[in-house]
This record gives sequence, structure tokens and C-alpha cells, in this order.
Amino acid sequence: MANVEFSAIVADARGAIGGIVLSRGAGGAIARTNIKPINSRSSRQIAARASQSYLSTAWSSSLSEANRESWRVYAAGTAWTNKVGTAAQISGLAAFCRLNTLLILAGESIQATAPALTGHAGTPVTTILADPTASEITVEAISLPFSPLVATEKVLCFVHAPANAGRLAIPNKKRFTDLIIGVASTGPAYPVTLTSPWLFVAGQNISVTTLYINTDGQVAAAHTATVVAEVP
Repeated sequence: MANVEFSAIVADARGAIGGIVLSRGAGGAIARTNIKPINSRSSRQIAARASQSYLSTAWSSSLSEANRESWRVYAAGTAWTNKVGTAAQISGLAAFCRLNTLLILAGESIQATAPALTGHAGTPVTTILADPTASEITVEAISLPFSPLVATEKVLCFVHAPANAGRLAIPNKKRFTDLIIGVASTGPAYPVTLTSPWLFVAGQNISVTTLYINTDGQVAAAHTATVVAEVP
């Protein structure tokens, strides 16, 4: 599915053209292939559907109206952009699901109240090394604003499928592999070892995308670090 940015000549489009369906959602105009979706039932997809169902139910049944209003205010006051960089408005429910889907993926408890401040967290930079002898990736350091001495600070790590030299990592082919949490007094013990879901060899490009969640629940823009796998 792709986002579409229209011009002064074509302001909007809906319906199907040559196998492409054009529509509009809360995040802007969307183009997708007109195919019958496959009901894939991999363990990860079943888990993803279960978390979305759980969060939708929690929104309507478990959250108070004050909780829901806090997410509406947060969503309305936060600058959201889609894939083509166009400003988008999302709902309070979408903002609630965005944060809590990540927390569920990391095995953490959901957050019922929206972050107190609107906006996104700053994006820390991650430094990595990749060892092909064991298909292991080490996170050497994570920069500020990640606060390693604050136990409620979190960084989710996603490892991409390896790419051959001269090619970039496939953005959508990645797996959640680990959660790095701040530790009071000492901080997390670096380096943090990530076991890649894929085998890789020396010379391939290895990428890790990290998502930082600060103590208030604000999520940062994703940061992707890429290195060439080398035998230490």
C-alpha cells in the first residue's frame, strides 16, 4: 500500500483504475493493488491481529472517557506525517494503538493515558557491529535522548534481513529481536547482543532499526543503523 500526493491538476481520486484502488484514510490518500487478500495465519500475524483486537476492546471497554480524551488531545496536537511526507491527522484510537502495539510486542504493560506532552520523542542514534561467524549483531551504544539510568526508558530493536553489498535493507522485512531498558544506577550492560533471525555472511549489509519510547510514552522517529558484516 502506498501514499499518494496530489497536485493542483488532480485534487483527489477514488475507485479502481487498471487494478489499482485509490481511496482516502485518516492519514491521507492511499493507492493499493486490487487483489483478494490472503488470510495468512503465521504465528506473528495471528499475534498482531490479537493485539489489535485487544487494544480496540480496551479502548471501548477498559479506558475511561478521560483516558480516551487524553489520546484525542495528544493525537490532535502532534504532527503526524505519512510515507510521502504529507501532514496527516490520526485519531485518538490510532495514537493509542501506535504506542501500545509496540509495548505489547516488547512484552510490556499497555499505557492507558496519553503522554502528557504532545509531539514525538527525540531520536537517539544507535551504533552497531555485525559478526557473521555467529549471525550476531551487537549494539555498542545508544545516544541521548535515551536515558540509560531511567528504568522506564525503552528501545525496541528490529533486525532487517541481510542485503548484499551495494543494496539497502528491505524496510518491511524486519523482525523485533530485543528490548533494551534503562537500569537505575548502572544503565544497560553494553554491548547488547542481538541474534539475527537470518543467517548472514561477511560483506553483507546488516541493518538494525531502533524505536525509542521515553518515560512519558512518547515514541521517537525510527533510526536505522547499517554496517557491513565483518569477521572480528
